[in-house]
Amino acid sequence: MQDNPSEQEKDFFLKIFRQLGLYKDPYQSISGILKDTCEFFGFFSGFVYEADHTQIFHLCEHYLGLGAHLADKFSLSEYLDRVDLDELTERTGEIVYLNSRKNEMGSKFLEFFSAQTLVMIPVIFESKIPIAFVGLMDRRKPIRLSKREIDDADAVLSVLAGHIKTRVYQRRLEYAHVSLKNIVDNAGMDIYVSDYYSSNILFVNESMAKSYGGVDKVLGKKCYEVFSEGKKEICPYCPRRLLIDGEKKPTAVHSMDFHRKMDGQWFRVLHTAFPWTDGQLAHVVSSINITENKSNEELIRDMAEHDTLTALPNRRKFITDLDESLEVLKQNGGEGYLFFMDLDDFKKINDTLGHLAGDNLLCGIGKYLLEHELIFGRSYRYGGDEFVIIAVNKSEEDLEQIRDALLERFSAEWELSDIGALCGISIGAVKFSGADDNTKDLIQRADAAMYEVKKSGKHGFRLSGEKK
Repeated sequence: MQDNPSEQEKDFFLKIFRQLGLYKDPYQSISGILKDTCEFFGFFSGFVYEADHTQIFHLCEHYLGLGAHLADKFSLSEYLDRVDLDELTERTGEIVYLNSRKNEMGSKFLEFFSAQTLVMIPVIFESKIPIAFVGLMDRRKPIRLSKREIDDADAVLSVLAGHIKTRVYQRRLEYAHVSLKNIVDNAGMDIYVSDYYSSNILFVNESMAKSYGGVDKVLGKKCYEVFSEGKKEICPYCPRRLLIDGEKKPTAVHSMDFHRKMDGQWFRVLHTAFPWTDGQLAHVVSSINITENKSNEELIRDMAEHDTLTALPNRRKFITDLDESLEVLKQNGGEGYLFFMDLDDFKKINDTLGHLAGDNLLCGIGKYLLEHELIFGRSYRYGGDEFVIIAVNKSEEDLEQIRDALLERFSAEWELSDIGALCGISIGAVKFSGADDNTKDLIQRADAAMYEVKKSGKHGFRLSGEKK
């Protein structure tokens, strides 16, 4: 070639750049360009090697002259040591021109390619890791390139290297997209993303969309129309306003538990906001099924709040419920009664009939109280042979009905396995409202009224504050 650009050179470069300009698909083969480049510079073969995740370089594209051949793959570490690799990666975007074995790296590359002359560019990632090689080689004879020819080859191979780098980036992005999709679809969580302001669904993973007809049935629709049974406006419980601050910048993650009525499932739902791919503010909702956890929580709570012998709620549950009842009456008005009951001569039954009979009696009383909760109110085992009843919104007539029913039942025998036993009951009661009453005082007053019955001969009833 001449030192000044010839018309032939200009036509060649124009042809190469036009060809690449027409490539809309980064995966479109450049073998034809390799052929044109080899023929223009007088080389017998052209190649593109790309690395896989193990840094094995595979022959992806090539042009081979008659009788030429290239290795299908190679491992760079088999030919270069750390020093050579560092020298190579320093040549980012720079041509490597080898036509002699005078230096160690040149000797290794020429040996690997069995070449007399080699011109190539390593494609390097930012981490200084080679991801591809694009080049020209000839095994027939050394090819002496002038400075101008080296510059021309450098220009062409640099353009091709840029194309290869784009292709590798594209492939890795696609792999990343598939991997992330697989993770998102199989992470055991339901996830969807909606536009923060319009509520249009931008993304939904397969596990979330499955219950609603699939991804295609969900995308583009309003989140509340899809996931909240056809609502026409944002759900009242949606914490969206808590996800950004006064400057419309995302704040902390918000967590809530949600009960899905369509199938009774429970979900732990996490809400957050962040910029979506196009910069718009997105509302991201992820949820995990906690139905089994809820069932276990209910079981543990039930065990913690119920007496294992009688199946009645225990003292702990009684205190909580009485506190709540007082708060409700304080807000809404109304009155109620607290009954405090103690069995008469329960110790005698244990001593004469045995503790198993005593347990059977307590179980029978528990069953009786649970069966009559609609009449009496909520019943509890306070401890030992003591029981309490919370009767809210009951009249004086109701009070008398409860009193008479209890005294009548405890005047009759209880069937304890093969024998019957009589066991009276002493009942103290106190009337309450939410105004000035408190749990501790009510229990003390009902308990004191019960002891008045004990002192008066047992098996009876007394209302606190009532004249003797």
